[in-house]
Amino acid sequence: MISLLDIAERIQKGSKMKEKDWELSLYKKIGELSKKYGIGYPGDGSYFNLDNDIVDRIFQAALDFLVEMGMYCVSTQRVVKFDEREVLAAIQEIPNQVIVGEGRDARIIKQKKVEGKEPLNHCPGHSAPFTEELAPLIVKNYAQIASGDYLESFNFTVVDGRKIFGTPLEVYAAKRGIAWMREGVRKAGRPGMAIAYYPITTRAPTLIAPIGPDFGLRRTDGVLLSMLPDIKIEQDTLTAAIVYEDYGCFKINGGGIGIIGGFSGGVEGAIIESIVKTIGGWLAYRDILANVGIWNIRQTTLKKMQIRPKELWGNSVVFQVLNTKTNLVDFGVTPGQSGPGTETHLMEEGIYAIRVAIDGANLYVARQELARMNASQTPLESEFMAEVANATIKAEITRKEGNKIIKRLTEKVNDRKVENGPNDIRECYDLVHHKPKAEYEQIYLKVKKEFRDAGISI
Repeated sequence: MISLLDIAERIQKGSKMKEKDWELSLYKKIGELSKKYGIGYPGDGSYFNLDNDIVDRIFQAALDFLVEMGMYCVSTQRVVKFDEREVLAAIQEIPNQVIVGEGRDARIIKQKKVEGKEPLNHCPGHSAPFTEELAPLIVKNYAQIASGDYLESFNFTVVDGRKIFGTPLEVYAAKRGIAWMREGVRKAGRPGMAIAYYPITTRAPTLIAPIGPDFGLRRTDGVLLSMLPDIKIEQDTLTAAIVYEDYGCFKINGGGIGIIGGFSGGVEGAIIESIVKTIGGWLAYRDILANVGIWNIRQTTLKKMQIRPKELWGNSVVFQVLNTKTNLVDFGVTPGQSGPGTETHLMEEGIYAIRVAIDGANLYVARQELARMNASQTPLESEFMAEVANATIKAEITRKEGNKIIKRLTEKVNDRKVENGPNDIRECYDLVHHKPKAEYEQIYLKVKKEFRDAGISI
């Protein structure tokens, strides 16, 4: 199989191309492939893909893109090319599971199957900004979520009272952030729980800085080494990938998302982009977990709730392609338009949990898409998503049945005003006692009833 050193050579020796020219050629190629393989929404209002044939066609479109176009290195402005044999051989080598954490806190993260019966893996937090005084307490709360298999670290802009800018402060902050994570999982009684480092920046020293068996990243921990939008890679991220490959951490592609409204075009192009970036993360960085799906660039500017059938169908297609054509272990990204502490946020996160469970993806962080400091997520949303997903699997709900359930639920959500929620999660969630405050608990109980009435037995 092609090695990371092969990639390192190709980012130096590939054909030179201006970034703008890459973006325009990507737009043209993805449009051509969408037409060539007849990729399109059936227009029947379905939230799930029910056409097994389109799965084959979309996988071939993604393969064609990797062979004909490759990937673009923004650091060297060169194109990294592959032949079909290399891509297919690499796909064959992808493992379908990884052990994370250590001791009694070790967990096996596995690939799931469409309409499968096995429990889902779960990353309940964070990938969100928190201030340093909340750090160990917020981590402790998320580590207390029983279904959680590993935790991502959080973002912050100030460390020890100093604004973070420049490599020395970035390196220090990266090390401190992971030390806070270690302290938080220990306080939760899960000292061996796996931590995944969400990088402060993608400079190589900052990416590598947290490595350390005592207070840093252990060999059973992970790191996000993500593909960039528009199927791009970076030299510094590849540098870190080589270091972590030798050290032993598992690697996550946080950028396996296709963007609607970007250079990939609409839903159909975003589907191809997501699959190419997910396979590309394995090729370029050896990412064995991936956050995948499609996302609308307009999502953060909408004033009214909009859960669209075509976009959920596009996510469904992505999961089905990856879960039937590769061994990649994928997580469904479920950002919310609304914020924590609100009925609309719980509704949309629950709807996404049904979709992810049926399509065979794993559960990822429940968070408001437009992240706000200390105000983007509480443990309740992640616990609710796990509750909904497990009930969906236990009831063996099919894609056709899921369509009816999601239709009932989206009718209650769509066109409602986007609710931002409180400016600090402590207004709606008790971090000391790990439970929602009274008003939010009542909202939670109301939403549970809505899901039971729709056919989810929770």
